[in-house]
Amino acid sequence: MDTSNEDQAAPGRGIGYWAVIALAIVILCIGMPIFAGGVWLIMLGASSFYALAGAGLFLTGFFMMRMSMLGFWFYLLTFMGTAAWTVSDVGMDMDALFQRLAVPFIALLLVFLASPRLWRGGRAARHNPARQPASKGAVPSMAFSSPDKNV
Repeated sequence: MDTSNEDQAAPGRGIGYWAVIALAIVILCIGMPIFAGGVWLIMLGASSFYALAGAGLFLTGFFMMRMSMLGFWFYLLTFMGTAAWTVSDVGMDMDALFQRLAVPFIALLLVFLASPRLWRGGRAARHNPARQPASKGAVPSMAFSSPDKNV
């Protein structure tokens, strides 16, 4: 009798899963000090942007750790708010916009790349053998059929 734990390992915990977890941890570690600094700025009478952005990043990381699509949506909302605040702050000065939005945009791309794994709830994509031809070089049965059956 084999008593190894290989068969009992959680399915779908490949490199993609751990990449999403790592991204979530990085976003959490960035979001917490931004939130804390934003609360401090609110107490000094400044804008609440940083507290809201930090909260959005924290929620993004939290939900990504749970492999929920809410992480994607929270980051998208946070990015859109950041972009709107940046435009209202510096106008359409492209140099200033680039300097303030480059890193959040790269993070947006990374969160976007993580979204398929989040959509599946952390599970890896399953290979569907029903969609594969029976053998190499086989022609699918619908390859030569016509949508108009009278032809």
